[in-house]
Amino acid sequence: MKLLKKMSTAVLSIILCITLIAGCSSTKETSNNSKKDITLCESWNFDTGFFTVLSPNNIGSNYGPLNYLCNFYETLVQYEDGEIVPGLADTWEISDDGLTYTFHLKKGVKFSDGEDFNAEAVKLNLDNIPKMLGDFNGAYGATTTLIKEVKAVDEYTVKVNLMSPYYGALQDFTLLLPMGMMSPNAYNEDGTLSDITKTKTLGTGPYMYDGQKDGETYVFIRNKEYNRKQPDVDSFRVKVIPDNDAKILALRSGEIDAIIGSPNISYDSFNELSSNDDYKIKVSDAIVQTRLMGFNLSKKPFEEKAVRLAINHAINKDEISKNLFYGIEEKAEGVLDKSLPYCNVSVEQYDYNKEKANKILEDAGWVDTDGDGFREKDGVKLEGEIVYISGMAMIEDLSLSVAHYLKEIGMDVKVKGMEMMAQFGIIASGDFTMAMQVTNPIPYDPYLFMTRVNPEPLRDNLLAQGLKHIDNASEILNNLTCMTDENKIQETYNFVLKEINKNGAIIPLTNVKSLTVFNKDVIDDYKFFGHPDLPNVANISLK
Repeated sequence: MKLLKKMSTAVLSIILCITLIAGCSSTKETSNNSKKDITLCESWNFDTGFFTVLSPNNIGSNYGPLNYLCNFYETLVQYEDGEIVPGLADTWEISDDGLTYTFHLKKGVKFSDGEDFNAEAVKLNLDNIPKMLGDFNGAYGATTTLIKEVKAVDEYTVKVNLMSPYYGALQDFTLLLPMGMMSPNAYNEDGTLSDITKTKTLGTGPYMYDGQKDGETYVFIRNKEYNRKQPDVDSFRVKVIPDNDAKILALRSGEIDAIIGSPNISYDSFNELSSNDDYKIKVSDAIVQTRLMGFNLSKKPFEEKAVRLAINHAINKDEISKNLFYGIEEKAEGVLDKSLPYCNVSVEQYDYNKEKANKILEDAGWVDTDGDGFREKDGVKLEGEIVYISGMAMIEDLSLSVAHYLKEIGMDVKVKGMEMMAQFGIIASGDFTMAMQVTNPIPYDPYLFMTRVNPEPLRDNLLAQGLKHIDNASEILNNLTCMTDENKIQETYNFVLKEINKNGAIIPLTNVKSLTVFNKDVIDDYKFFGHPDLPNVANISLK
């Protein structure tokens, strides 16, 4: 428990970046009047329950349900193609001082258990979310830490008063975790979660779970209370298949119909299936997140900037993009993609140049004194260990590739895969030298990134290394939170992103996009949505 408390916001944000996974099915429509049913796949089970406030204090490390929340729950506003659009709120206003958000709710909406969706239900959710998050409040956006009071003005109007303005608040309201609206029956009188959330979904979305399970396959049906545009799929199953190779076999055998999300499929398999006429592959237009590697500047030899700069020049990102990711994941030019708000910032590029990397090290006194192929300086060997989360598609291959490039400049690098929470714990405790990570998936970033990179309070001991050379970094980032002047916000982003790049402690590697492959005999098309790596069954059209 002590370890979990140390892991605070950044740790949880990492979880977010890696938990978005996939879906599949095999039952086909046999006549025009038959039920349209598909089966999807998932790496983790749903035994922790079906609620929207998922954090280690109530689910441990099983974030499987997160990937399917969009099918059961909705938020007041939604994120689509970089814009905030209506969700359960038709319209909204923000006060001039940025302290009050007024939401005008849709009328006639019900939760799947028959309860009315209204202002009192919204108030109950927003009052309880910070309490349910507990020590992890703020791990999924700063807004939940700033709520001062929620008022139900009338049956369909809600006012949310903040303690201070926050430039990212409206986007935080789009986040299914933790802002998805649940029925009042999801809570006990004291605001804790009801046991019913273990076996039922209690949302306003098009689908629901009512306890049907066949072994490791969960069955989801239409939400009978959903009164808006009906999706093509009547019901769907989610089969738990932890191994990605097994997912491919299941797709080929017809046991499942689709795989959705880049963590669920190797790029080798994706490329192979691209030439198979039985399947259709799709890649999201949107960049979901950035793969990156970071150093612990408190550990030798990474406290030395020359070492970090040499490593930046030693990694051939273009080759990684081509050989590992078939060009689908392109070389990342910065830690945050330029299409994100405030992130269209040009930074110096550390182009691949092995000769330059070797010269930087030699000029800094790092030489191979004993002929073993590895450099030393003042009795310290140029070495490190890359820790990565095992079981995630391509991460081991990526780590091994980086280790190969660094060996070519005289650095001895080991790689070590470990369970998710173990890696988070090592990063939080500072007992690491190098680590693979990803940024938060959209739409959590760039706002959550700016809280994770803050060295005080320390939320992410890897990302915070990026600004370790700036004495007043915490003051700068804390001031950013309550800024309302767009020009000053942009100036702060310019400074932070340029300094992270200049420090060389975080190396952006590739830009991740979402992937899907499906059986063309069953599925006609699939459209990615505002959370591209989450399977959205309502966006599936059947043959």
